[in-house]
Amino acid sequence: MADPLLKRAELWLRRQLLRRWDGSAPCSITTPELSVAVGEGTRILFLRQDRIGDVLVSIPVLRILRSTFPNAELGILLGSNNWGARHAVEPYVNRCWRYDKHPLAVARLLRRLHQYGYSIVVDLMDNPSVTSTLLLQLLNAPIRIGIAKGNDRAYTHVVPLLDTSRYHIVERIAQLLLPFGIDPMQQDLHLEYPLSASDRGWARSVLGERRRAYRVGTVIAASHPSKYWGTERWLCFLRMLQERHPEAEVLLFASPAYEREQRAIAQATGARRVPVVPSFHQFAALLEQCDVIVTPDTAAVHLAAAWQRPCVALYVWDRPELLPWFPYGSPYEAVFTRTSPLERIPVEEVITAFSRLVQRVGLSSSPR
Repeated sequence: MADPLLKRAELWLRRQLLRRWDGSAPCSITTPELSVAVGEGTRILFLRQDRIGDVLVSIPVLRILRSTFPNAELGILLGSNNWGARHAVEPYVNRCWRYDKHPLAVARLLRRLHQYGYSIVVDLMDNPSVTSTLLLQLLNAPIRIGIAKGNDRAYTHVVPLLDTSRYHIVERIAQLLLPFGIDPMQQDLHLEYPLSASDRGWARSVLGERRRAYRVGTVIAASHPSKYWGTERWLCFLRMLQERHPEAEVLLFASPAYEREQRAIAQATGARRVPVVPSFHQFAALLEQCDVIVTPDTAAVHLAAAWQRPCVALYVWDRPELLPWFPYGSPYEAVFTRTSPLERIPVEEVITAFSRLVQRVGLSSSPR
């Protein structure tokens, strides 16, 4: 665990560094107009050095720009936390760069990026990021595009931040298409996560034959402990699910950090334990074999949306001004608590939401 004092010192130092830069006010782009020149070989770098879910919701922007400017050279900067999601963006970028928070690694990365010569840098963050701001300043590309959100002077062009209480994160990020002359409201912003035939074949070999009418992929935890619903609640939920929906085959997914809990829950309920795998791509291939997904993990939520899988998503929605990252454009039921922790969500609400969802999409007859 990081030393809190050192972390505060690091944040203080970053703020001091940011105060040294006071660029001119950026150009505000509120309607689709071609404000930047993109020709053959133009090099555009996207900053997305945060979490896996952030990569997945950014795919529509990359897909649309690749289609609009097929001869441009697109690159994306990912972090150590989301490097595993690079498979999702590889169809649309020429190069993935990895950002590691070590001084020597950062210095080497900056030197290579300067040598590569990106003329346009697009910050995909929709909230102020000290890391993005520092990278923008240090790269000093002629064109720097971002969402208006408090660090505007780091950019040469900004687009509006849509109302975070009303607009989905996918739609907020899509505003970054405006300076490229593209109206995001006229675009198909569906999510996707590509899997090959060999990926699916491997997943089928791991999971074996389907044993019941449909499969329920239950992802018991997200990346942060605050998103763990609790062992007792999962036990209760799964027992109810098996009683009320005997036609469902329950598969239990977990990250390495929750493998012990996964084993205990599987042993107590008889749910099938899916092997814990080392890569996100393998996890995605296994999850894609499920017909319904239940999870507090937003990365799994976005995968469900990418494949149009019905999803029951659990949230702590304690900030009314910020719309949760619901599945985008796919069938779902959201169950949430207005105050932390996630354990405040009653089991009965989740099982009711599950029954309602599978009945709505035609996977189940009326529950018992």
